[in-house]
Amino acid sequence: MKNIRYSIFAFAGIMIFLISSCVKTKGEISMTYNKATAVYGNLDSLRALPLLIEKQNLVNPKSFYIGSNFVLVSELNKGIHIYDNTDMQNPQRLSFIQLPFLREFYVKDNFLYVANVYDVVKIDITNVYNPQYISRAKNVFWTPLENDKGEQLLGFTYSTGTDEFEINSIEAQEIKKEGRLHLDYLKNVIPASTIPSTFTGGNSNSKSTLSRIAVEFDHIYVIEDNAMHVISNSSQLDYVKKIKLERNTETIYGEDNKLFLGSVTSMTIYNAADPDSPTKISSVNHTESCDPVLPRGDVAYYTLRSTENEGCNGKGENTLNLVDISNINDPKELKSIDLESPYGLCFANNYLFVGQGANGLTIYDASNHFKLVEETKISNVVAYDIMFHPNNPNIIILTNSNGIEEFQIDWNNMTLSPIGKLSY
Repeated sequence: MKNIRYSIFAFAGIMIFLISSCVKTKGEISMTYNKATAVYGNLDSLRALPLLIEKQNLVNPKSFYIGSNFVLVSELNKGIHIYDNTDMQNPQRLSFIQLPFLREFYVKDNFLYVANVYDVVKIDITNVYNPQYISRAKNVFWTPLENDKGEQLLGFTYSTGTDEFEINSIEAQEIKKEGRLHLDYLKNVIPASTIPSTFTGGNSNSKSTLSRIAVEFDHIYVIEDNAMHVISNSSQLDYVKKIKLERNTETIYGEDNKLFLGSVTSMTIYNAADPDSPTKISSVNHTESCDPVLPRGDVAYYTLRSTENEGCNGKGENTLNLVDISNINDPKELKSIDLESPYGLCFANNYLFVGQGANGLTIYDASNHFKLVEETKISNVVAYDIMFHPNNPNIIILTNSNGIEEFQIDWNNMTLSPIGKLSY
């Protein structure tokens, strides 16, 4: 599924990559690699930084949210840029929400939810130009490593070096297994399993199908590669539990007391009637591909995209798939429609919109949810994720590799007319 993929962030990357061939002697192996030296400091001082600061340069954008007259664009590891979008043809970057270690964000009901490498943070953006901190659930994803002075790991500096390791040493085994090393202040190996996974995904009031965060049922659900974290979303955020998932889980979508999870090998449905403890109901397996999920009534739609089409795991299919979920305990595959490079999904006015990346946008008449009829394909746009403007149902927003673009949609002719764009 999806998506435009991003590498794990610099602070949690903590990586030492092997960059040349190894020279073996008896019992030893010589390796030239990029060496990471740990940097420690006071994590709480970073958490206490003021939220709003002056505008910053846009360097490494990751995801976005369209509000009534503003746009939020995340800057990987740093925070969120605020744009005034009153004039859609000329959005203006005004200020910056400072959020160290930011990975993902999600907006719902005037609240901004942020997942970083350590915490989940809730911020009131009723006035987006004056955001107010509400609550923080600390160390949800990772307990910070400390040095002998009680300082927390904040990042790394990098250099190139050559060292010898015993062939069966922890260092050599870790490089063989992971292709990299993670070292603490004593030069001891940090097992890769203790390093938090990267978060990816979309964020929108239109409930992106490419998101790793779901805010539903008075709870926040955040997925990692093989885990779902549950946080109670009351006046204060409270961490509830971690639920183990199958590996390579990539997206989550909540609806009707259920959570729909997409991985590279399956669509899985969880019952969230007890929102503190969702339980697995059923799953539908598929070939190894990327797959966002969009439920609608008694049908769930999901797309599969192969590695040959812009970078998913595996060499799977390129299809739009329909699943009958009228019996949620026994979902049945209904139909598979061949596509070129499917990404995100969006439902509006009984039409299903399927982004195909550089291959455009395909629109289906979904009046009968069980029987899709292709209405049109628009090839002269780039569409990864899709959403509609929160205040204007006639404005559709598409993401591309360079930013976002807004279009007026003519529902009678199913044509798009450009309104404005925000380029990264």
